[in-house]
Amino acid sequence: MIQAICTNSVFDLACASAVLQRMLLMNTLRYYPLALLLLGVFWFWKRDSFQARRIQPAFPKSRRLYYEFGWSFSTLLVFVLVGMLSMYLYTLGYSGLYFQIDAYGWWYLPVSFVLLVIWHETWFYWMHRIVHHPRLFKWVHLTHHKSVNPSPLAAYSFHPLEAVLEAAYLLLFVIFVPVHPLVVLLQTLYAMILNIWAHTGYEFFPAGWTSGRFTKWLNTATHHNMHHSHVNCNYGLYFNFWDRVMGTNHSRYTEYFEMIVGRGQTTRTDAAKVKGTRKTEALVGP
Repeated sequence: MIQAICTNSVFDLACASAVLQRMLLMNTLRYYPLALLLLGVFWFWKRDSFQARRIQPAFPKSRRLYYEFGWSFSTLLVFVLVGMLSMYLYTLGYSGLYFQIDAYGWWYLPVSFVLLVIWHETWFYWMHRIVHHPRLFKWVHLTHHKSVNPSPLAAYSFHPLEAVLEAAYLLLFVIFVPVHPLVVLLQTLYAMILNIWAHTGYEFFPAGWTSGRFTKWLNTATHHNMHHSHVNCNYGLYFNFWDRVMGTNHSRYTEYFEMIVGRGQTTRTDAAKVKGTRKTEALVGP
């Protein structure tokens, strides 16, 4: 990015300003349209159709949505500033960023992507547990947890201090590990999409997901929603690895997941019965 925007490869004020504008625009256009789309579909337009799949049946008041929208923007700004810092370190030679794919080969792109995902999961879990310490929770993490019943906009609803900690995983990775900007772009997009989905407040995975041989290692929306409603449990992001290893899953996680999925299946079955009854009545007559 810096090579495309700053033609002289010098991170001066003009270059910093250009990078700030580009990155802020890119992050805003990635985050808000998707979060607002999911909010519009599930929370308003098709609200009744998906009600059986809601993890917490009630809806928060509208002022909570404005709260999440505002804090999300401050988080986007912090993410951009951290990204600018990584660009500045690149100009100083303190970075593993590289721009020529041939430098490490095409095979290294998926490898570095997987490494970045694993590192992000590990960083997130342990950072997340640390900010739950009573001495830090009020000052760092409480802003996010005020969304007890989160919406898609809660995905980035962080205090600036937490936003820095959330973004630090990427800064540390690009300093010490060779990585192409394309991998960074795809991984941050992937993380954003999963984060927004985890905050939708709806569960769409099938029954048995949390106990399947392979699927049990992948987190659900219920998993993170329970973190918001129960607080001191379910700290993982993408995967259910660290929570299982460290015993921090909520004890009734699987039970609660199956209850929600079962509620949705029962509703579909009832709807099918009603539809079938109406067809029969139409054929037979009164």
